[in-house]
Amino acid sequence: MKQKTFIFLALMLTTADLLFAQRARLCWSDGNNQDTTVTVWRGERITIEGRAYLDTIPSEPLVVRGRARRRISCETGFLGGVLTDGFKGCGKHPQDLPSYTVYDVLDTDSAWIPETADDGIKPLPARIFCSVDVPRNIASGRQYVEIRLIGKDTGHPYGYMGLYLNVLDRTLPPPHEYKFRSNFWQQPYSVSRWYGLEEWSQDHMDKLRPYMHRLARCGQKVVSAILFYEPWGDQSYDKFSPMVQTTLKKDSTWAYDYHIFDRWVRLMADCGIDQQIDCYSMIPWDMNFRYWDEAKGDYSYLKTTTSSAEYENLWTSFLHSFARHLREKGWFGKTRIAMDERQMPDMIRAYKVAQKAEPGIKMSLAGNYHSELSGILADYSVAYGQKFPADTLAARRSRGQYSTVYTCCTEPYPNIFTNSHPIEGTYIPLYAIANGFDGYLHWSWMNWADDPLHDSRFRLFSPGDTYVIYPDNHSSLRWERYIEGVQLAEKVQFMRDSKAPCLSDVEEALARFGDGDASDPADVRQKVEHIKQLLNK
Repeated sequence: MKQKTFIFLALMLTTADLLFAQRARLCWSDGNNQDTTVTVWRGERITIEGRAYLDTIPSEPLVVRGRARRRISCETGFLGGVLTDGFKGCGKHPQDLPSYTVYDVLDTDSAWIPETADDGIKPLPARIFCSVDVPRNIASGRQYVEIRLIGKDTGHPYGYMGLYLNVLDRTLPPPHEYKFRSNFWQQPYSVSRWYGLEEWSQDHMDKLRPYMHRLARCGQKVVSAILFYEPWGDQSYDKFSPMVQTTLKKDSTWAYDYHIFDRWVRLMADCGIDQQIDCYSMIPWDMNFRYWDEAKGDYSYLKTTTSSAEYENLWTSFLHSFARHLREKGWFGKTRIAMDERQMPDMIRAYKVAQKAEPGIKMSLAGNYHSELSGILADYSVAYGQKFPADTLAARRSRGQYSTVYTCCTEPYPNIFTNSHPIEGTYIPLYAIANGFDGYLHWSWMNWADDPLHDSRFRLFSPGDTYVIYPDNHSSLRWERYIEGVQLAEKVQFMRDSKAPCLSDVEEALARFGDGDASDPADVRQKVEHIKQLLNK
């Protein structure tokens, strides 16, 4: 009798909650449906959007909460807006373009204080999101996630909507084992500046961890390490300080301190990013190398060229020491001396200097395609629209070399600017594998400007080009769409490896991404939805 009474009371409370919840209407963005169903694989992460409409304005701020069973991880909140404009290009950002707001910040912390529309009749709707990580060991079948709009102060429910997960009997590998190679360059000094922390203090290291865990979720393979001060000149809000202290001693010999480099590499490994270390750069943009001059008690600079004797002497000494340190740590084989958009003659000269100093040390480049470099670069990322010849690509793969593609400020479509359509982020990995690339590179993960949570514009480049993740570890809609694309690429690989019956249809759908035309969001969405349907059958 007591058990029946308890169940009856629970049902009464649930019914009362839902009756009370009719003060708001929540629906998913795929229509006016309060409930929706999404087909997923085990191990997949999805992010979907919704809207919340109120009949009257409540007397308290509102928050979004998700509830799920079976160890399903669920992040919910409001989509926050940032300023952007229509600039898509390189160089100085025009100051006279009209700005507008795009909803990009996945804000799990803030509350919604509803406001009325301009006509004063109805409250403006809120944009909400739900990100779900499906466990890799969950049973296949139907699972339920409930999203509620509740009062921040009282906990009273104002509205709810349901997300049904149709979990297939297929499992994605853990991100660390993704075959698709994501390479987003990190900027740890933005984090120390934003939070007012001493560089490489324990507080700085602790603050970096959640960001790098989030980066690892896309299958990030590469650590970005800085050998000499500011490899890229004056193109970022924060300078890239060296992770190796180079000192010219009073007796004219060189000494090197790897303490910060080691801490950084270990931190990244702890966060799941440990397959490659890209070290910048033997060819910085201004060919200026800063070092500590012990005799002067101050920094000095060596302004040089790749063909000078001073250049060879500097790098021969450095590489002897660096290679010895890497071998002691067990990191030599996965380390690359990395360059960015440097000319072919300089690359050849730097390669010869490096091989003479330390035979077998590996090198990487993000830049234009040159056949002369295709055989010697362990990791070669070419600009979007350029491709490796099929035989070259096959030869590089047989040698264990990686061949990827990158976008930068040059490409208006597709890209991951704040003024890009978010679906372009999904398109990029599919374009990459459609053209035989191993992955995708982007120069900036968290290179924040002065007010990144509110204004994505910077004095250079397209808005949002300098960062994809926001302070306080807020994800972005464009980042979540990129993860979706990476997961689709992994699903294609699964179909290839398992020789699935639908493989020919999948390959035909994938081929539609090969031309690289992503200028029409509706067309891109149609292509993405088509291949998703095939992969989720």
